[in-house]
Amino acid sequence: MIRRKLVAAATVTLAVALLTLTAGLYVVLSWRLESDADNVLRDRAAAAASTVTSSQGRPSVRETPYDEALDNGVWVFDAGGAKISGPAATGTVDQTARRLGGSVHTAFHDAGDDIRMYALPLRDEPYAVVVVALSRRPYEHAERTTLIGALGFDALVLAFGAWFVRRTVTQALRPVAQMTAQAARWSERDLDRRFDLGPPADELTGLAATLDRMLGRISAALRHEQRLTAEMAHELRTPLTRMRLETEIALRRDRPAAQYQNALRAVLDSADTMTTTLETLIGLAQQEINPTTGTTPVSDVAADAARTCRDQGREIDVDLSQAAGLVVGCDREVIARTLQPLLDNALRYSRTAISLRVTSSGSDVLFSVGDDGPGFHPGELHAVLTPGTQGHAASPGQGAGLGLALAGRLARSAGGGVTPRLSGDGGLVELRLPAA
Repeated sequence: MIRRKLVAAATVTLAVALLTLTAGLYVVLSWRLESDADNVLRDRAAAAASTVTSSQGRPSVRETPYDEALDNGVWVFDAGGAKISGPAATGTVDQTARRLGGSVHTAFHDAGDDIRMYALPLRDEPYAVVVVALSRRPYEHAERTTLIGALGFDALVLAFGAWFVRRTVTQALRPVAQMTAQAARWSERDLDRRFDLGPPADELTGLAATLDRMLGRISAALRHEQRLTAEMAHELRTPLTRMRLETEIALRRDRPAAQYQNALRAVLDSADTMTTTLETLIGLAQQEINPTTGTTPVSDVAADAARTCRDQGREIDVDLSQAAGLVVGCDREVIARTLQPLLDNALRYSRTAISLRVTSSGSDVLFSVGDDGPGFHPGELHAVLTPGTQGHAASPGQGAGLGLALAGRLARSAGGGVTPRLSGDGGLVELRLPAA
């Protein structure tokens, strides 16, 4: 869970920072206490040196009111290393003091873990060496006490910091959790709901905008699926009905072989119509979901159109005189699927002639498909682009009124459009696609 990860990361970071700070404080404190101990040793050695005098050419210690305190941890040795004054105690500390009594330079020395010693040679006559000792236990106790206190303080700060981070993260993520839950509910029941928090100004409004876009895409995808399903059902109903009727009539009673062949041809035509319709709808769905961005020379489009007409046993008059060097900014397959319904209409309604004229129109390429058939009436120019609507020239059972509607959808998905035109010479439909 992201909240736990954030709290854990923040707590670990705080713990590392506190431990680092405590370690640094302990190192500085240890250095400072050791420095203070050395200063105390120097001060005691200087105080003891002030009591050293000369008696008959040999060093001696002048009596002071604080002899008892000075003698505790203070040794004075002559030039030969003989002890003139010092504690009566024996042991490691006394042995170390005797070794330092022969020093010719100031020196610090540790006698065990608890005692630190300092030797101070006196250069004036008579020559002597003062050695002082200091217990390190008070300083070590101060170090331990400070370390324990710092660790306890760190524990309190860490506990409070973890609680504060957890509370802050929980409050910060609560709106995110609420928005996520709302988006999940809306995606199941009401895809038209939006947060509408305005332009992204922070992380929260940025998330809201992202969720709004996601809901919009989901809504668009569902509407597209519903529309595609409805269109398939609507556009396949007519050929399926025709196939059923032809089959029922053929099976109603025995008929000559020629009539059975005609019925089978009608069924085959209906199957071809459904196949073409399904392929066009699937291509349309793919184009709307993942638009292609290929390029196709106009000459390739003209070659595909001529091949289509030859497959139907017809010839088409292609005019590319004003299309020199034109390239369409669409994939070749998309152009072929868009142009196919226009060619099918021309092949169906023409008497003798079919033409394809390609010109440039601003930033678009204009394909004009004409025929010498009955053409369109003024009142049906827009209606024939509606699925299931046929022009006045269509015979009963001829076509399903899907071709121009599908071509228009494909063209719009590619950034163009389909426009039926009035023409005194017959039918004329223009296909406009963006130029590369």
